[in-house]
Amino acid sequence: MHNGIDVTLYRYQPEGKFVLDHQHVSILQNDKGKLEGFVRLLPQYKVSGKQVSKDKAKNIAMNFLQRFAPDLVDKYKVNWIDEHTEEILVNNEKTIISGMKVKCRNERDGLYFWVVIAPDESVMIFERDIEWDFLRTGRKTEKWLHDNWLVNVNIP
Repeated sequence: MHNGIDVTLYRYQPEGKFVLDHQHVSILQNDKGKLEGFVRLLPQYKVSGKQVSKDKAKNIAMNFLQRFAPDLVDKYKVNWIDEHTEEILVNNEKTIISGMKVKCRNERDGLYFWVVIAPDESVMIFERDIEWDFLRTGRKTEKWLHDNWLVNVNIP
């Protein structure tokens, strides 16, 4: 479930087996076929100092949303744009990868969404319909695309 809606998580790993914290491409889709999010956590995005500008990241994110989540582009507010990092294991060595995160709030329903743009200007991460718990100061929506959450809820 993702905010009370049935979802399916698809995951590809080049190792051919499910290994948490390793490079992977994962897609989260709801039961009606709507894309809820995806991650492309790949070693080619290793921190190198190269990063797209904030303006370019916003433009790429909006073009992506126009194509894959057009319902989000008519009434939103950009909260902030800044560097975002993730950690994966490559050949069992910790590798930090990074992109430029464009975090937004849907002004119709108050839910958050974001797009992370990789240094090569591709979309590295997209998540939508994220509910925030302001009392706990933490995310309320399930974290299907995050390996540390999968471990905490005993998946796989």
